Amino acid sequence: MSLSKTLTVFIGFPIIATLISLLLLNRHLITAFGLDFFNTFWIIIIGWYLLQIVIISKILKSSGWQWSEIGLTFNKKKTIYLILGYLIFAFGLLAFIEIALSNSIIDTEKLKALSSLTPKTTTSRVIFIFMGLVAGLAEEIVYRGFAIKALVSNKINKWLAVLIASIPFIFQHGLKSIDQFWWFLITGIIFGIIYVFRKKLYLNIIIHWLVILSALLGIFQVLK
Repeated sequence: MSLSKTLTVFIGFPIIATLISLLLLNRHLITAFGLDFFNTFWIIIIGWYLLQIVIISKILKSSGWQWSEIGLTFNKKKTIYLILGYLIFAFGLLAFIEIALSNSIIDTEKLKALSSLTPKTTTSRVIFIFMGLVAGLAEEIVYRGFAIKALVSNKINKWLAVLIASIPFIFQHGLKSIDQFWWFLITGIIFGIIYVFRKKLYLNIIIHWLVILSALLGIFQVLK
């Protein structure tokens, strides 16, 4: 993999993600159209993650690489089963949450104080589930499979590659990377180590999905 293509991903992707995250400071750009800010914001994020996967696909093809070379060895049928498994689990979790909320008293003050990035409505939680689906796929494809493999192909030690790949992974979270720097660094390194040992991405993707979906449980803080 050429160093120029690798650096383009390492630098370009986090910059674009950071620019998108600036919407958090300029919410009127979305709400002025009468749209719910976070639902719209997450839909934009979904689009960006899908675009990342498309771009990586183009880069791999132009470099003569196959998906299997970065750890995606499942055929289409198994990949569909993997995604269906995520959706079944995620919507099962959603059903559990909705039932619990409908049979409980909600503390409105705690709801207002809840992190703005925690989905607070049923619609938000559904959108969040699809955001989690593409986020888990894209981040593991880009910052583990592609990033580490591309660095190693440029004769960088695999363990150093894990550390280097964790840096753009941090900053691709935009404004969140400021106050959650160490969280993203540590998780990036852990995911990188798992990938190096297994040489496949599917365990990474599943764990990543579970971490993202755990954010849905934050709504339980508002129950009396």
